[in-house]
Amino acid sequence: MKLHFFILSLVLSVLFGLADSTFAKSPKTSNWKSFRLEYQSTGNSEMLVGWNGKRLVVKLKPQRGEGGFSLARRVLEPKYRSLKTIRKYSSSRRLYRNRFITFPFKVVNNIIRSSALKAVFFKDKADNEFWKHRVTYVWETTTLIAGLFTKKAIKAGHLVRYNKMRRNGDILQKGDIIKIPWKWISPELSLRQVAVKPPLKLNQDTSGKFYAHYQMKPGETLYTSVVIRFTGRLLNDEVNQIANKLLKLNKIPDAKLVQSQQKIIIPLEWLSEEYLGHQTKEMFSGKSSSAEINSKKKKKKTSKNIVTKKKTKHNKTKHDRLAKKSKTSRKNSVHKIHVILDSGHGGGDPGASGGSRKNKDLIYEDEVVYDVSQRISRLLKKQGVIVHPTLADPNQKTPVRYLSHRHDKDEQLLVTPRYSTRNSRIGVNMRVYLVNHIYKELRKQKVPSENILFISLHGDSLHTSLSGVMVYYPDHRLRRSSFRLKNKIYRRIKEYSSKLTFQTKDNRYSEKLSKSFGKVIIDEFRKTKLRTHRVASAVRGYLYRKGKKTLPAVLRYSKVPTSVLVEIANLNNRRDRRDLLKSK
Repeated sequence: MKLHFFILSLVLSVLFGLADSTFAKSPKTSNWKSFRLEYQSTGNSEMLVGWNGKRLVVKLKPQRGEGGFSLARRVLEPKYRSLKTIRKYSSSRRLYRNRFITFPFKVVNNIIRSSALKAVFFKDKADNEFWKHRVTYVWETTTLIAGLFTKKAIKAGHLVRYNKMRRNGDILQKGDIIKIPWKWISPELSLRQVAVKPPLKLNQDTSGKFYAHYQMKPGETLYTSVVIRFTGRLLNDEVNQIANKLLKLNKIPDAKLVQSQQKIIIPLEWLSEEYLGHQTKEMFSGKSSSAEINSKKKKKKTSKNIVTKKKTKHNKTKHDRLAKKSKTSRKNSVHKIHVILDSGHGGGDPGASGGSRKNKDLIYEDEVVYDVSQRISRLLKKQGVIVHPTLADPNQKTPVRYLSHRHDKDEQLLVTPRYSTRNSRIGVNMRVYLVNHIYKELRKQKVPSENILFISLHGDSLHTSLSGVMVYYPDHRLRRSSFRLKNKIYRRIKEYSSKLTFQTKDNRYSEKLSKSFGKVIIDEFRKTKLRTHRVASAVRGYLYRKGKKTLPAVLRYSKVPTSVLVEIANLNNRRDRRDLLKSK
């Protein structure tokens, strides 16, 4: 009996052993994703990306004739680019073409990392405002996601708060979507598919970095035709700074030596938004072939053409209806148009100045802007428009025939009690309270918000090559959620408000109205054959100051839905100064 039991147990153990060995030899589902570098055709071998149980790694093979130094130069980050790093992660001193070398994510260069991320997280999408990451694997954590996608300053906590994650993001489930704003995404990662608008062309250097290039035409200059036109810089210092950087980058010793047909390289990060685009809303799956993508594009184009042909007639009739509605609403409106007219600076703050006494064309911004506001006020009142000024000069109640080359300081802001501007910042903040108070009072009188306009008049101090009128509108991205000051100097005025709040929805609506109104102003100037800014867009949502986008405070904190700032001229331009000094 014991012998039978022994034989039976032996047979069972052998059977289980065979089962275990066959199970061990059965193929497992691979977690490795293959990929190739985007936009590169030469020397682009297949690579693998996957989770090795501890971290995300990349596997790649050396190319033919490639040694340790050349491999390090091709695939590693500058920080880790050495033969020592190659030997650390390769199993032998000698490199073999058919043998993979496994590198951790942090040591490979940005181009490989970008392509690897798109391959392993193939369900991720690029949206207009953020990168949508979909949790696909069990091993994913918020800390890992932050480390892979974001800048150094952005941690897991930022993602948890932004996405309002459950249990502080400790537990992630497959299918969870984590939104990462573009401003948090590491700038080294090319997750967005870049596109530039004509006449610029997109190129890529040997390291994989994208840049734009422009071919100079006869009679064009670097300052006007490249810097101002494509980068959006307007201030003298900003234009000169970018121009010097471009000269150095393109190895040109002097701007005067730039020749016709010469190609100028421009980094993408310097381009203004109107020339830089991104192909978004596209899934980076990497599974579909190029032929399939092309066929899909062709189908989409044909379907779009059919739809547009059908809708053209409908759109025309729709626009006609809207135009008729707006005309009838204006006719039937009981309330008149109200314009809050602000002339910039004043008092002890002269603003910008241009020209010289020697050339008899010295001009101060606050003086010319106040005189123009007096003329505009007269014209508007003749049309039945009610004007609400923000500034008054007790010694100048009507427009003058000739502007004085002397700067007076007698203008006062029409707050209660009146304020004589000594400090430019205090003057701007006072204007914010005054403009919003006027708007609030008009709304109490049940004046429709569409009937209230805010126009702030200023004079620019830009690069000398620029001339003409320019209009700024409030870009919603540069507006703040609140405006709050507690200083005694503000609390003593009647127009003071403890806190002004601004909703994102209202800011977006204000941007649309203000932008369209700005276009109307520019169109009217051009109809009357008055000069407007021509090098770049004459209607702008921001300006560059010290390399950053900014917005004047009177626009940033205005609750008036239709708010614009009109730069009537460039005081640094001789032609603009002469026109302003004429009484007509």
